[in-house]
Amino acid sequence: MNNIKCMFSVARSEYVKWITNPRIIIIGVLIIFMRTLAVEPLIERAEKMDLSLDILEPFAAVGNSGMLVMLMPCVFMVLVSDYPKMTGNTLFFVQRTGRWNWFAGQILFLIFTVFSFLLIVLIGCIFVSDGNFTGKWSDVVTKYDAFYPNEAGNFTSQLLPSNLYNQIPLIITIIQTISLMAAYLFLLTLIIYFFKLIHVQSISLLVAIFIIAAGVVTCSLKIESMWLFPMANTIVWLHYDEILNEPNFPIWYSYFYFVIAIAAFITLNSIAVKRLEFINIEQVE
Repeated sequence: MNNIKCMFSVARSEYVKWITNPRIIIIGVLIIFMRTLAVEPLIERAEKMDLSLDILEPFAAVGNSGMLVMLMPCVFMVLVSDYPKMTGNTLFFVQRTGRWNWFAGQILFLIFTVFSFLLIVLIGCIFVSDGNFTGKWSDVVTKYDAFYPNEAGNFTSQLLPSNLYNQIPLIITIIQTISLMAAYLFLLTLIIYFFKLIHVQSISLLVAIFIIAAGVVTCSLKIESMWLFPMANTIVWLHYDEILNEPNFPIWYSYFYFVIAIAAFITLNSIAVKRLEFINIEQVE
C-alpha cells in the first residue's frame, strides 16, 4: 500500500503542475480551431436540412479528420514536452519515493494527462455541437450527400465518410476513436520520456514529429506502409471499406500494434530509469 501511495503521490504532484501550467490554455485554442474546421460545417449542414446532429458526431469527425489527428498530438506534445520534470529537487523526491515508484508515478501521470486531454476535447466538442443525444448516426451525416450530390466528396463529407456510418455504430466509433487516440498519445509521450531519461531530450520532439509527419505523408498517399506508423492505426474509418462489410485492415491489428509498441517503450523507459544518473540533475532540465 505504501508503494501505491508513493506512485499516486508522484502522479498527483506532476498532474497538479501540468494542469496549472498556463500553457494548458492551448487546449482552448485547439477547441476553437476544431469548431471552425469540423463542427461548424456539420452544423451548417444540419441547419440546411432543418435537422439535428447527434452531440457525439462532431467528436467523431474531429477524431477521424486527418488534419486534426495530426494537430492533436502536436498540441499534446507541447503540453507534456517539459515532463518528466528534472530539477534540483528531483533527486530528493526520488530518494523519498524510490526510483521505481517514481517511474510508475510518471506512467500514471501520463495516463491521467492523456485521458484528461481527450475528455476536455470530447466535452468541448459536445458543448459546441448544438445537437441532441440519440447514440445513432443522424440523417445529416448519412443522407446529406444523397440530397445534395453536388457537394458529395468535399471536405465536410470527408470528415465523416461512409466507411464509418455504413459499417459501425456511432457509439462504437466514439469508443474506438478515444481508445486508439489515447494509445497514440501515450506512445508519443513514452518516446519523449525515453529520450529525456537518456539525456538526449533535444531530439525527443524531433523524433515524435518525424513519426507524426511520416504518418501524415503515408496516409495521404494511401500506401501500405502507412500501417507501420501510429496515425493510420488511429484513424478508425481507414480500417473499413466504404461499401463492403469487410475491413480494409482489421482494427484489432491496430490495438495489437499499440500494445506491442507501448510495451516496448515502457520496457526501454524502465531500463533508462534503472541507469539514470541524478548527478548534476539541474543540467537535464
